Amino acid sequence: MSAKPSVFVVVSRKAITVLSTSFRSRKVPRSILTQFPRMTVLSPVDTASTPHFTAAGITYEIDEEYVAVVNAADAELTSPQDFPRDPLPNL
Repeated sequence: MSAKPSVFVVVSRKAITVLSTSFRSRKVPRSILTQFPRMTVLSPVDTASTPHFTAAGITYEIDEEYVAVVNAADAELTSPQDFPRDPLPNL
């Protein structure tokens, strides 16, 4: 279980960043908890009970609607050939 009440997991081209929020507002990031190299795979997402994944020994619970998002972030690394070409690669 995460020590913070709510976190944002941001996946960019260079890194995976975990941002913490405050107890009062769970919608505004307050600080960076940790960063992982982009080559870090977040799955498998365990969906037996509350969906969650583990990264660096910390378990992060996620809403069911974000399971596909985590799987897509991992698919970029594990099977990039399955994605369509980017129609606007220069943006």
